[in-house]
Amino acid sequence: MIVFRLVAALLAALCAIGPVAAQAPDQRLNAMRVLGSHNSYRPELTEQTLAEQRRILGAESPGVEYGHPPIARQLDLGLRQVEFDPVADSFGGLFAAPYVGDAASFAAMRRPGAKVLHVPFVDRHSLCLTLNACFAEVAAWSRAHPGHTPITVLVNASDGQGDNPIMPQLMPFDAKALAAIDASARAIFGSARLITPDQVRGPWPTLREAVLHGGWPGLTAARGKVLLVLDTNDRVLDVYRHGHAALRGRAMFGTYPEGDAEAAILNIQNPVAEEERIRRAVAQGFIVRTRADSDTVEARRGDYRRFQAALRSGAQIISTDYYPGAPDPLHLGFTVRLP
Repeated sequence: MIVFRLVAALLAALCAIGPVAAQAPDQRLNAMRVLGSHNSYRPELTEQTLAEQRRILGAESPGVEYGHPPIARQLDLGLRQVEFDPVADSFGGLFAAPYVGDAASFAAMRRPGAKVLHVPFVDRHSLCLTLNACFAEVAAWSRAHPGHTPITVLVNASDGQGDNPIMPQLMPFDAKALAAIDASARAIFGSARLITPDQVRGPWPTLREAVLHGGWPGLTAARGKVLLVLDTNDRVLDVYRHGHAALRGRAMFGTYPEGDAEAAILNIQNPVAEEERIRRAVAQGFIVRTRADSDTVEARRGDYRRFQAALRSGAQIISTDYYPGAPDPLHLGFTVRLP
């Protein structure tokens, strides 16, 4: 009788803990919610550099009166999205002149490869002057923090003459320059540490179909990894997918229109104007990056409505210039925090 009671008690206990002991289903990557920095390579503004910027940029200065600590420090503060703005320099030396007085920077700028600058020759300060150096900083932090929440790296490639009147004419990104970015990414991060379009697409014929059917990896499997997103104009996006339908063999995702075969990650910057569009895209399975503030406008007004719209929309990546621990050169006291 005693044995029977012990067995019955054990069975009852096992039944009681069964639902708790069963492993909860792993959430997919598109269930994440992270904070990121905008123009992550722009260094902190000191009184001296702020005065210099205002003298050089004039009326354009107020929109870029922000800066960031080193890339590793941003990641230490909990950011899981960074953004770099490469400009093409396939032969090297194209943007080297302003750095002639700094031997190390001048040598780096003379080597072939994409450079990371906000406005070449005009807004020349950068935490990492080359895209390879920017990648290397993220990769070093990632290796030193195994198991971290996945990091999204926006590669905001600029070329041609943009809508900024002070932006010089830039060399176009061609197939060779884009292939070089892919090769650098694989070499610096290591293929095993990258989340790539091929991994997400799996058996589906297009990347879009894969994300609409839950193709994102689980968050557990994605820990310690990096996801690269080519964020650029339509011409460069077309060059990048040419010969790589649905981004087969590519290292980066791209910000393609949500109806395209290559669509997986969308960059919808204004959540106030497009909150419902973001909400629908997230519900479908896309990952959306949006912005909590822009051009210091919300920060100067103490206006959190754009950030609140971003939160309501469900966007998985929210970029800001004013995260906890960010420099505050204008002493505005504006800070964006995830709940």
